Parts: sequence; structure tokens; C-alpha cells
Amino acid sequence: MATLYVVKGPAAGAKFSLEGHQLVMIGRDAGCTIQIVDPQLSRNHLQIKYVKEENRHEAIDFNSKNGVLVNEKKITAATPLSDRDVITLGDTTLVYSTDNAPLAQHVLDGFKRYGQGHVRTQTGD
Repeated sequence: MATLYVVKGPAAGAKFSLEGHQLVMIGRDAGCTIQIVDPQLSRNHLQIKYVKEENRHEAIDFNSKNGVLVNEKKITAATPLSDRDVITLGDTTLVYSTDNAPLAQHVLDGFKRYGQGHVRTQTGD
């Protein structure tokens, strides 16, 4: 079952199942399938579409003001999603997972592989 994990931003820690949805709209608007109250998001920012014939999801920038990045690359057309893809929109970072385990370790590993999620610790020596 495909799931989106919010790993950074105002909704960090949330997860959203994509099961049973042909089209999911993500944005600030209360009418979105997934509402994320991030001031950098457009009201209707991103669509996640299920392509039944190919048994996969794809990300589509819904003409957002600030754009959408998949694995640090700005998308301009429908972009197929793969397990562990990192989706950045505004100040929010999502990880797409095809695993249904609750916040599976591979999701976090996928997030870290793009150089994100690493925090330097400073000591007060």
C-alpha cells in the first residue's frame, strides 16, 4: 500500500495512505485530499495520480507558485514515483513509500540518502 510520510514541515510526523485513491490533491486548501498548512504551498499545489495500467503513482505539479521537487529535481510534467522518492513542496518534505509498515526504516533511509535529515550536533565545550 503506497503511503506518503511527512518528514519535514508543519505536518512532520503525519502519514497518508494513498490506497483507494485515484487522484490525491495536496495543498493548503481545506478542500484538498491532504491539507498541509504550509504558507509556502499553493492552495492546490501537487497531485498524486494512480496510473492503473502501469500500477504506479505519479506526481504532477498543479501549476504551483513555488514548484515541486522530486529527488531535488524540479518537475515540469507528470513524474513517475518510486519507493523512497523524496518530494519537496514549500517547507514540506514528503517521502513516498510502497511499504505499509508504520514509518518503515527504509523510508527514513531514503530521506537521508539525499543528504537531508542529517543534523550536526554541537557541544558546548
